[in-house]
Amino acid sequence: MPDDTSNDFEVGNYDPDAASTDATADPVDPDTQAAAAAATDYQSQADAAVAAGDYATAADDRAQAETEAGQAGDTSMLDGSTSTQLGAAADDQQTAAQDEQAEGQAAASGDYATAQDDAQQADSTTVAADNDAGGTDHSGTAYDEAQNESWANWDQQTADQDAQAAQSYADSGDSNSAGVYSAAADTEQANADNSGELGEYGDPLAETDPSSGVATDVPVDDSPAVDDSAPAVDDTAPAVDDSSVVDDSATVDDDSSAS
Repeated sequence: MPDDTSNDFEVGNYDPDAASTDATADPVDPDTQAAAAAATDYQSQADAAVAAGDYATAADDRAQAETEAGQAGDTSMLDGSTSTQLGAAADDQQTAAQDEQAEGQAAASGDYATAQDDAQQADSTTVAADNDAGGTDHSGTAYDEAQNESWANWDQQTADQDAQAAQSYADSGDSNSAGVYSAAADTEQANADNSGELGEYGDPLAETDPSSGVATDVPVDDSPAVDDSAPAVDDTAPAVDDSSVVDDSATVDDDSSAS
């Protein structure tokens, strides 16, 4: 009975290291590659804008990155806050700037109570903006303004109370006590004005924190990334099959024929 060789393999015909020649594998779509590269570039620009504190520009860059990533079908190159969060951060920055402007005007007019409220609002709104954007803390100056205007408001209230007491003593004929409270009121008013100026937004003598500085209008490169590198060119000469050409010299019989 012959041996059953149906399960035998021809070892010499199988190479486990041979490259796959699966013709059904999908080639990489160049449009997808371009979209992914553009998304990465826009994300990098958004990150740079966040680092500079320019949340409005960051929101625009991130929105572009999200659009390109969507076209590429891959969001793995995105990081940090979304365009929606960055947009909210930019809005908060604008609101905080308006609050600081209002604080400066109130402080300049001596309305330290209103200046305190505006400065505290600017501080909390700036913190919210930084949190939404995932940026560093830019609230230092607004915090200093709030602290100074708080002291100014306190001293102003004390000065007003001392001035009222001085008037009351003067009206009752106690000029000595009236003089004491009047002097105290003057001192407290001077303290209030000093603190008010230290916290007055835009004043040359106002305290500022360098860490609160932010950039505006960071340049936006809205052109997608383009791979303009020249494709590799195989300039080797093609092999020539000259096997069909007989290049041996033909044998020539140059013997003269007999006449």
